[in-house]
Amino acid sequence: MQIMSNGIFKSPLHRVITNTEKLRMSLAMLYEPDPEKEIEPVEGLIDETRPRLYRNVKNYRIINYKCYQQGKIPLETVEFGDGSHQK
Repeated sequence: MQIMSNGIFKSPLHRVITNTEKLRMSLAMLYEPDPEKEIEPVEGLIDETRPRLYRNVKNYRIINYKCYQQGKIPLETVEFGDGSHQK
């Protein structure tokens, strides 16, 4: 959602703080698009005040897996880090 919303909706990192006195329940909900579908920011959410932040991506699952193995954050690898904001 962060890529498609061009950064409007943030994808939080999951962190847990334990509490030995209180029961905690977590619910994980995951969704992965078809590997052949291209994920990109919605064009209507890109303009001069909010430039394109992410490149188009296919098979985000593989990017996510490789980044996890390397200790990297997947979204940072698909961001335009050089300010070019191009496809």
